[in-house]
Amino acid sequence: AELVEKISKSRVVGVVGVREIPASNMQQMRGDLRGNVEIRMVRNTIARRALEASAPDIRPLADHIEDQTALIFSNDNPFKLNSLLEKGKKPMPIKPGARAPKDIVVEAGETSFSPGPMVGKLQAAGIPAAIKGGKVVINQTITLAKEGEVVSAKTADILKTMEIFPREVGLELRAAYEGGLIFKSKDLSINVEGKIAELCNASAKALSFAVEIGYTTPVTIGPMLQKAQTKARALVLEAAIPVPSMMEFILAKAAANAKAVDNLARGETAPVAPTAAP
Repeated sequence: AELVEKISKSRVVGVVGVREIPASNMQQMRGDLRGNVEIRMVRNTIARRALEASAPDIRPLADHIEDQTALIFSNDNPFKLNSLLEKGKKPMPIKPGARAPKDIVVEAGETSFSPGPMVGKLQAAGIPAAIKGGKVVINQTITLAKEGEVVSAKTADILKTMEIFPREVGLELRAAYEGGLIFKSKDLSINVEGKIAELCNASAKALSFAVEIGYTTPVTIGPMLQKAQTKARALVLEAAIPVPSMMEFILAKAAANAKAVDNLARGETAPVAPTAAP
């Protein structure tokens, strides 16, 4: 009953996967998220019953309870919550027999290892290592495992020794409920900053187009008047229309033209610009 009440009073309720998260990491995550997220570790059957006893629109959240699961409660919207959980993930060594979550690449260059048995260990793992200038150097960049491939015990051991942690461990938000809607993980994995940049770019283009075609709105009226003023000034200056506010510029242009005519009359022509070589 207490869990059902918690679900009903929370703005956002989420289902997260907690597999392979060490107890120490989970404790740290609780501390890092305190104030934004509350994590409830309960048995799957209890979590499922609590959701099924809640409002009808939140009940489908129970479909995402599987494997090792926890419920989370937050006042942040699901997109912000997902971003928060993603940022909280920690790099961890990959275990033998696990599949590579991405291409595991060892870059060429110097290492922090001293010359000795380490060279043979690297070479045995398929890494082209050698001693140069008293340092262990990897001669060329190599991919030890491609995404989806099973990582061997030898590869896992050498990656741990080199402190290359291709795996990120943390709370995996499978689904979240807010305001009558359930958001799945694929719906929440968006680049918010990138989308905002796209919207800003689209807005700027729309404003420019609206000003160009003379589409009047409270936002475009200012730029349209500025554009009209610029064109009007150019026309007044070109046609020498005696507008009081433009007389200074008209007279300056007339003086410049008169000087040019005087120079021509004196035979002082401007030098001809040299033509480009053929």
